[in-house]
Amino acid sequence: MTSENHDIFFSPTKGKKITSLRRRPNLPILIVEDLEENQMLLAGICDQMQVAYKIANNGQEALDLCAKEAFSVFLVDLMMPVMDGKTFIKIIKEKIPDSVILVQTALDGSEQIIEIMRMGVYDYIIKPLNMELFRQTLEQSLEYRYLRNIEKRLLLDESKELRDQLEWLNYKETSRKTSNNSIEMNSIFNLKTTLSQGSGFGSMTTIIDSIKSMLTPSENGYYKIDKELFDLLLENNHHTKSMIRGLEHAVLQLDKKFHLLPIRSSEIIQEIPNITSQLETHIHNKGLKMNMPIFKGNMTLSADISSLKIVLKELLLNAIKYSPPNSNIDVFVTLAEGYFCLSIKNKIIDDSYGNIPTDIQKNLILPFFRVHPPVEEVHEDEPFSLGLGLTIVDYIANKHHGMFFIRNATDHTSEETCLCVIAELFLPIQSSIKGKP
Repeated sequence: MTSENHDIFFSPTKGKKITSLRRRPNLPILIVEDLEENQMLLAGICDQMQVAYKIANNGQEALDLCAKEAFSVFLVDLMMPVMDGKTFIKIIKEKIPDSVILVQTALDGSEQIIEIMRMGVYDYIIKPLNMELFRQTLEQSLEYRYLRNIEKRLLLDESKELRDQLEWLNYKETSRKTSNNSIEMNSIFNLKTTLSQGSGFGSMTTIIDSIKSMLTPSENGYYKIDKELFDLLLENNHHTKSMIRGLEHAVLQLDKKFHLLPIRSSEIIQEIPNITSQLETHIHNKGLKMNMPIFKGNMTLSADISSLKIVLKELLLNAIKYSPPNSNIDVFVTLAEGYFCLSIKNKIIDDSYGNIPTDIQKNLILPFFRVHPPVEEVHEDEPFSLGLGLTIVDYIANKHHGMFFIRNATDHTSEETCLCVIAELFLPIQSSIKGKP
């Protein structure tokens, strides 16, 4: 037996707390194991994986530890003195229903395995351990806990967002009554700013002025134009056509008659990988990783699926554009106060563009409003242009009797605190077909 020692274990080589750059929660795991040789084996693997851990010699000792602090994943042996693994799992599931539990067992019969899984455990590991399989399973369980932590945080934020939306709608109506021209004036100003940024109309006028100042007449009545300037003009003409195409798409959505039909939420979720594959070039070029939602429910919604595909593409592309290289984009599905909520979270660079004041964030859905300069690399794939993308997303959400929010948030779910953006689409639930999140 090991002596009682409940401190977080440290890396034996560096003498400091183990950290990780992977998608893992901050908390240590709890190893619940009575045999010292097994404790040493599991501890050694955790050290190699840079996973912080604590050890309890039996179920009762583990419960005592859980009363004092929190853990990310429980690695539980079934056969132990004082309190066995099954009793511990039953009690911890009552106290922490969403606890993530890995079970070690020498039982490999199908009936015994089914009984173990019915206890609500995340996965099981057959003894003797297959080291590579164990590492994969532990890494997957840590990532699962990480994602569930984010979902819990999103649910809290979403309830607050729904309350704030009512206040915002009241404010907008009051503002409209007291200043009839404010929205129109802002839209004109935003359009002027957008046209002057990046490639397109603004650059074309500058290039044409440069060409005009350098024109050299030839003897046969033709002008000689600098090749580099003319190539720039052609490139900006291409961008201008993309802008016009985006405006045409926006007008089509505004003129469209929406046909809201009953669909299952699974149909919407299934579209996410399809749209992601369309944007694979941009994802690959930035070294991004897309993480799909974990959702077992299947709700009935009322939706125009073609319009929702446009919304998904705009939101995914928006996340891709402003994510730093080699980062993650997470897609979540939750249920909040009668709404099916699809959330897309991406990290952003904490600079003058990324750190948007709260009072400005609500302007992101206004026509032609733009915080960042245009991202030239994706203009051919953008459904809309000129800063109209989120405006159309909000319009389509309203046509579905839903809501759309986009906001900055500080991500505390991993060891490295970072700034992120969360875009949330709320659609009213008509009924539940089966399952739950």
